[in-house]
Amino acid sequence: MIHIFDLDLTVWECFSKNNEQIWAKQMVPPFKLVDGYIIDDINSKCFLRKSIDQQLLKLHLENHKIGFLSVGAYSGLPYESQPSILLLKKFQLYPYFNYIKKLEYKTFDKASVIKDIKEPLVLYDDNAKVLKSVQKFDNVTAVDATKISDWDDYEKND
Repeated sequence: MIHIFDLDLTVWECFSKNNEQIWAKQMVPPFKLVDGYIIDDINSKCFLRKSIDQQLLKLHLENHKIGFLSVGAYSGLPYESQPSILLLKKFQLYPYFNYIKKLEYKTFDKASVIKDIKEPLVLYDDNAKVLKSVQKFDNVTAVDATKISDWDDYEKND
């Protein structure tokens, strides 16, 4: 089974120093891991969604293909310097991803990648338009990440 995750609002949530929700690409390196969350150079914070790290570990230990497909890229910045990639590495989640690792600019169509995959696939995303666009594929189960408050509970109900 393939599991593909969006990043912003699916794997994590980021907030400015004024506690306003921001995208990961708005985080400013260098990043510091403090008490389980990441703080950036201007005091913005990034928190993992509850139990997502355990969910990724479980899928990894079960030898699933795990990928990410995000439109959270900062235009013109090299892949290795993208805040989302730096965050995945700082949270020590990057090694769990052994399949598609795609970070694109916001105009990218995620369905264009999903359509070429023929194996059974679960896509976790918070964007209703994305979820709707992949439901036409017979092999895809689209999961609305906004409905998951704790990934541990999601797994129990799965």
